[in-house]
Amino acid sequence: MTEQLPGGYTGRILRVDLTTERVWVETLTAEECRYYLGAAGIGYKILWEEVPEEVTWDHPENRLIMGSGPLAGTPVWGTGSLNVVTRGAMTNGAVMTNAQGFFGSNLKYCGYDALVLQGQAKKWVYVYINDDVVELRDASHLIGQDTWETQDTLQAEYGLSGHQMSVYGIGPAGENVVRFAIIEGDYGHVASKNGCGAVMGKKNVKCVAIARGTKGVQVHDPSGQFQVADMIAHDLKQGNTYTNGTLGFPAGWQSGMLPTKNYTTNIYPAPERADEFAPLKFRETFPNRGHQCSACGMKGHCHMMVVPEGPHKGTLIDEPEAETLSGCGAQIGVVDPVEVSWLATQVDKAGVDVNEWGWVSGWVMECYEKGYITKEQLGGLEMKWGDVEAANQLLQMLARREGFGDVLAEGVQHAAEYVGGEAYDCAIFIHKGVSPRSHDHRSRWMEMLEGSVSGTATIDTQAMIHLEEFGLPQSHDPFDPQAVGSTLGTMVGRLHFIDSLGICKFTANTYHEFVCSALSAVTGWDYTKEEAMAFWKRCAAMFRLFNLRCGITVDQERPSERYWSTPVDGPAAGTSAKENWETMVNAYYQNAGWDRETGKPLPETLRNLGLEQMIPEVWGAEEAKIGS
Repeated sequence: MTEQLPGGYTGRILRVDLTTERVWVETLTAEECRYYLGAAGIGYKILWEEVPEEVTWDHPENRLIMGSGPLAGTPVWGTGSLNVVTRGAMTNGAVMTNAQGFFGSNLKYCGYDALVLQGQAKKWVYVYINDDVVELRDASHLIGQDTWETQDTLQAEYGLSGHQMSVYGIGPAGENVVRFAIIEGDYGHVASKNGCGAVMGKKNVKCVAIARGTKGVQVHDPSGQFQVADMIAHDLKQGNTYTNGTLGFPAGWQSGMLPTKNYTTNIYPAPERADEFAPLKFRETFPNRGHQCSACGMKGHCHMMVVPEGPHKGTLIDEPEAETLSGCGAQIGVVDPVEVSWLATQVDKAGVDVNEWGWVSGWVMECYEKGYITKEQLGGLEMKWGDVEAANQLLQMLARREGFGDVLAEGVQHAAEYVGGEAYDCAIFIHKGVSPRSHDHRSRWMEMLEGSVSGTATIDTQAMIHLEEFGLPQSHDPFDPQAVGSTLGTMVGRLHFIDSLGICKFTANTYHEFVCSALSAVTGWDYTKEEAMAFWKRCAAMFRLFNLRCGITVDQERPSERYWSTPVDGPAAGTSAKENWETMVNAYYQNAGWDRETGKPLPETLRNLGLEQMIPEVWGAEEAKIGS
């Protein structure tokens, strides 16, 4: 008798061996569906079981996992998420990063819960998926194209426009294995962290082109699903994101969270122009239309725009998000909304992570100004603050690894180590090889801490809404090191649950109870927030164990000197994350249930999370006998 799967699952993982060109399907049991839930759980399972220590990020046997979750393709807002799990190029450790759009729902409609790529193709290929048709096809004609051109080309070839086909792949940066290359698709939706695009490029895969399948999604309680979806939508409409999207620019610079000129100041260079980035006024600048993701009702989020004036007049661009406004704006001294938006789209098209790009280009501009990097080193470029055309030239050099761009393509930490001297002291990074998100975290200690200790090279806990559901205060002093560390440690890994459902982080800005009710309606489970919390902590523990096996140590979980420097001006002037670091980290480890000295989850933590089978390998056979 065929086992009855919970609603929301196909029970099918699509596997592709690029070396042998073999394609096959592995199945999930009902029990595995509940235990691993979605992309994060399936991802850590495959990494742990199939990617041993010697399989580095650029090894052919590294796995590139592209998955979704049980809510994908349902009426809950933002259920088209693609989640990418792999061993990443920046840290040589785990990454879990996601993109919105339509990939996740299309994958589900084609009959799969996840796609796993292994091996290395002999020549450039792309993966074509249309229901049961799964093929590796020649991609030679796509090489050199940017991410938008690639989608244009393939949609035209197949006669599938709009949301009939999602194309998620790499631009020139991924082809040239830039360490912080991204996977981008559906015109502006990006899985950006820890060089997942470099992994795809190393495998000689240009993209995955997936048609909108015909198989639909089986749901346990269709009526209940719609009721919960409406409840979530009603709650989300009360928030600012519904109207404004992530364009929280004026509040950002006023609170000191906007990174400005590589942390040399915490004051926005043109405060008289800041209101031009206010959401409604910003959109009045551009002819625009909505470009929302699968089942998304956020009317103030994701717009396609046309450049209204200047040298790039008439160019189609994507509305920038908060991080692109920073990485292509204040961080490099660009203050014109049109220039920021145009440059941000060029970064996406080239296939480069806008966060790392901001830290790299801002570092170059500061070093050029101070004479640490010369015009000759830059091939004749004059990298002055605010010069958007020079910034774009640097971007293209970097994406193609031309000249000094080859050094910058390794990321800001490696580039700073290469140049050395006083230039090194200007660089913003975390010592395990990755850089933070594009904020000034000197006024946001929780994000500085989280980026440093995270097991997935990005935030995996934040966007914490309604903490009272878990007995925690909803707000605290952002400069209270004990509160910062204990709150983060208690909720460690929360986003692994959200990502594993296949929904947008902004959809999750509602009550956990509502999200669990949506999962229950779709699957037929009685899923509680306590079970959700156990799941996300289990994911966090497993990603950490994987990183420890990869050689990442607790000593690398600290910011560079510039990153945790004390601001000399702005709202956070005089505050020091560095001086309070040990208090924050100790509180984090204690509340996460991890050993401070080694970084390992404690034996009792592993037992409580249902991971007692890991204890002999992590702590030894004698410890495993305790409590058995």
